[in-house]
Amino acid sequence: MTMKRRTFIKAGAAITAASLAPAIVRAEEKVWRVGGSLPMTGPFATAGQLVAPALTDFTMMVNDAGGIGGKPMKIEVEDSGYVPKNALANFERALASGPLHGYFGDSTGFMELVGPSLTGDKAVMMMSTSFASSLADPAKRPYQFMAGPSYQDQVEILLKDISAKGGKTVALVYSDSEFGRDPIPHARNIAKQLGIKIVLEEVTKTAGADIESHVTKLAQANPEYAILQGYVTGVWPQLIGAARAFGLSTQFMGTFWGMEKVVADRVTEQAGPFLDGYQGVMPYRYFYDQKDAPYYQEVNAWKKAQNADFPGYIVTWALEAYINLLIWKKSMEITIEADKPITADNLMASMRSIRNWDTGGFFGSPVSLAEHKIGQGRVYKYSAETKLFTPVSDWITT
Repeated sequence: MTMKRRTFIKAGAAITAASLAPAIVRAEEKVWRVGGSLPMTGPFATAGQLVAPALTDFTMMVNDAGGIGGKPMKIEVEDSGYVPKNALANFERALASGPLHGYFGDSTGFMELVGPSLTGDKAVMMMSTSFASSLADPAKRPYQFMAGPSYQDQVEILLKDISAKGGKTVALVYSDSEFGRDPIPHARNIAKQLGIKIVLEEVTKTAGADIESHVTKLAQANPEYAILQGYVTGVWPQLIGAARAFGLSTQFMGTFWGMEKVVADRVTEQAGPFLDGYQGVMPYRYFYDQKDAPYYQEVNAWKKAQNADFPGYIVTWALEAYINLLIWKKSMEITIEADKPITADNLMASMRSIRNWDTGGFFGSPVSLAEHKIGQGRVYKYSAETKLFTPVSDWITT
């Protein structure tokens, strides 16, 4: 069997020639189809463009190894522009083009929007970039899951770390978005339980925030720690830079989307070392931490075989795509081994059956998916000198 080895992503159009011919797609029943949406344009285009290669590479690696159950997989991704209704339209087109065995969504907004439609023959196992707390609900979200800790879990991990280090005061700074607001009520409860006082809650725009005003309020509250939630490439570095220029000694801490080395390195190169000492929670090991990560070693070797100049680093956002797809693949394999049809219900039941699974190094200990999430992570600190995030806590569970 000749397996397709390349995936093309083009704004506003399905990525393969076959997807332009529904009859051909429907005839290709011996291929496991995974659809997806990524923000190749729009406010989070950087993230989409960095995640896209991971989807292609994962597909090629699986097919090079013989596929899943002896059949190859194919991934088809369209640009969403980070607009939920665009992603929903992409999903509906993918469904109309033939059997769909999995789908990778681009946002919390899309996952919320598509949820009610996942019924009957429209039910599909849904992966995504989102860590929205609402997705970790097997009863209400039977076809959605997250490949890591929810945003609530991530902030809880940070608060537990703050408490362990003797911290008593914290500010919550978050974007005026569903993404930003998600963990705030939970953070209030956990802070109270830990005896940590929230001295400021500050809401900002997702982009173009009034940095001076926000930093002035931080200075007035003077917290020991400030947790930044709901940002990707913008706002959070500006807040930290302005706070340092103001002379604040507050320890800033971020969550997953504010913990990318490429972003921190770029800020350091362009604006100086003010991110030195910045900390935050990561669900996964960074890719350069390969000693206890055999899957990372496998990916690294494969990437170098494809390109001798591969620098040896994969962005954290792409790692999230890899582990999402690994969970989907594991669910496929369990279902196939049980000789059951590949349906959304069977795949999700297989996923929930995963217990004490060694992911090959993504996480610090074996994982279970019964609750549609993986509630563990650890705190890392950035060094402007080495340009590395290194762990400053043990793995913390929720």
